[in-house]
Amino acid sequence: EWASHMNIPAVILPSVPLTEFTVKNIINGSRNEETMADSDEDIFDDSERNSFSSPLATQSHIGPSDENNRSAALFQGHSTTSLGNNFSAKEYTRLLSALSTSAICTSSHVQLWVRVPLTLQHLQAYQLLLSRCDHSSHIGCMLYVCNSLDAASLPAIVRALHNFLGGGNVKAVSWDTSVFLINKKGYPTLSKSHQFVFQLLFGRLGRTLRVLVEGNMDQNTAINGGDAGGSSGGNTKRLYYLQYLRHLRSRTPLPSILDSEEATIETPYLDHLQSPLQPLGDHLEYQTYETFEKDPVKYLRYGEAVALALEDAIAEDRLRYLGSTTTTVEQLNTMNRLAKLAAESGGYVGEGAGLLNVGEDENDITVGNDEEIVEVDIHEVTIMVVGAGRGPLVREAIAAVSRVSASWMKDYRYDLSPEEALKENRPSKRRKAIYAKVIAIEKNPSAVLYLKSFKAGDPSWNGGHEYNPSSARDNFFDPNADANEDAEGQIIIPGTSNVIIIGCDMREATSHPLLKYMIQNPGSRAEMVVSELLGSFGDNELSPECLDGVQQCGVLKENCVSIPQSYTSFIAPVSSARLHSEAKNQASLPINSNEGPASPSSGMQRAMETPYVVRTHAASQTHLEKGCWTFSHPHHSDVSNESGECSSAEAARDINNDRCAHLSFTDRDRNAGVGCGYGAFDT
Repeated sequence: EWASHMNIPAVILPSVPLTEFTVKNIINGSRNEETMADSDEDIFDDSERNSFSSPLATQSHIGPSDENNRSAALFQGHSTTSLGNNFSAKEYTRLLSALSTSAICTSSHVQLWVRVPLTLQHLQAYQLLLSRCDHSSHIGCMLYVCNSLDAASLPAIVRALHNFLGGGNVKAVSWDTSVFLINKKGYPTLSKSHQFVFQLLFGRLGRTLRVLVEGNMDQNTAINGGDAGGSSGGNTKRLYYLQYLRHLRSRTPLPSILDSEEATIETPYLDHLQSPLQPLGDHLEYQTYETFEKDPVKYLRYGEAVALALEDAIAEDRLRYLGSTTTTVEQLNTMNRLAKLAAESGGYVGEGAGLLNVGEDENDITVGNDEEIVEVDIHEVTIMVVGAGRGPLVREAIAAVSRVSASWMKDYRYDLSPEEALKENRPSKRRKAIYAKVIAIEKNPSAVLYLKSFKAGDPSWNGGHEYNPSSARDNFFDPNADANEDAEGQIIIPGTSNVIIIGCDMREATSHPLLKYMIQNPGSRAEMVVSELLGSFGDNELSPECLDGVQQCGVLKENCVSIPQSYTSFIAPVSSARLHSEAKNQASLPINSNEGPASPSSGMQRAMETPYVVRTHAASQTHLEKGCWTFSHPHHSDVSNESGECSSAEAARDINNDRCAHLSFTDRDRNAGVGCGYGAFDT
């Protein structure tokens, strides 16, 4: 009650007694050892209970405490005797369970942190205590590193910590000064084993873990008799210990784990349960798209995949040959740089950039001078981006076309000897390049409007030209169109892309005139379909159904390439006290938030069986994941139609996407506490 009145966020309680409590009535001889071991009577009288509960009395009265000086109220509990039974542990558990469910904790959110020495026995005892308290979210653990660790005992401790860090609700770690060694200069340091434990703790929980230093000062240290860092060190003179721990925190690989851009983006979402998004039924908000686009790896991999698919298509001669065009080395280099600049700047290059205001690039063509006329063979590819959102995949496709064209244009071939070229008045140097028609399909009207803003302001979305809204697009897929001109009658620039934006459901391609034209003209169908519909483990974005719907409409060529081509769902058990507690808290929430208080609550069973999307942090995967099912795209059929050709659309209509898997995880007991299932994708 005192801690609640003082608004102190946590109270540190003594460790779980492995042996009997030494209480006053035992010291006075009123109870013997046999009675203590066998009696079910409560050994804590009112005075003993008050000695535990009084530190909670006034925590919420003064106001927020200073995190640097008073982040927790230190409560020194009872000592232990050498009596070897766990009756006191049961009583201690009963007391903590009563406190954690009392109004003191539930109304003021006071945390009860149990001090847990870093030994196997204490870790197991705390896990048992937490289980007996029904894994209350108000009970946490403060690991207490107070013992030496030799190389022989370290592997067992590390194995135990793996599950404990997830299931133990670890809030803080306290380092006793007795575990520090003293270097030659008289300053504290840690042994290799303790350094390894530090790296393990912070590598797993460093973004939410608090650190304390406790214990008496070593009289032989150089800092004992001097100033421990000035007035900021306080009277305890433990600042040098904290400085050393900060030094360990700054050593590789912790900064790359805790301070990276990815870590900064993820921090607000750690262990926060979210309902899976339903973009097929609901239109996503601008901020949601923006959050997804900050993924530092996904879109880079998409760009690499598109580039590899284009390389294969050119090498296998699967792209439509439009003809040849002539241009200058300078123009080729300029467009390559512009496309690269657009990709690096998030896909938009304003009017101020221009075509001539970009610098040199490593992919520039260095053979000949800038004014040299070169002949380029143009190969056309149609890339369909389904579920384009705000356009990250469109930008990656544009950049991939530019990169692949740049690599092919650098390696020219001699089709004609210089004499033959002079005789026929044709250049002898010929190169290959790609001209891409990118179809961006998106059903969200707000996202479509955002895409059109790129189309209107970015030349890289218009084949390197300024956007002309009055241009007719009737010949966008006309097979008889001039190879040197695009749909707007402008000269085709090798290595560029022209984007057309279509606002419709990807499964209803037959409803749009342009897509109808593609269906009726097999040569205009897409050679590549790119999507990011994977969603979460429960397939909330219906990727198989959506991509099958696109194929069923008949807008894809028979040899069309899908990115991703396949994806597999995996599942594994996970131990996490924090996630378990978060899931239980969902039981009181309404089933339908739109109905407000009138909506009935979810209930415990629904809350615990609902799939959630979460960025796990304080969680431990206890077993290796196992694959559940795999989806592949596009589907191919061995059955020929009336004209003797295999129909891609017909192949997709016969697909059944129902899946069921029964998996067992029967490895040895890994001391895992509460848990859940963890699902992931591999593409």
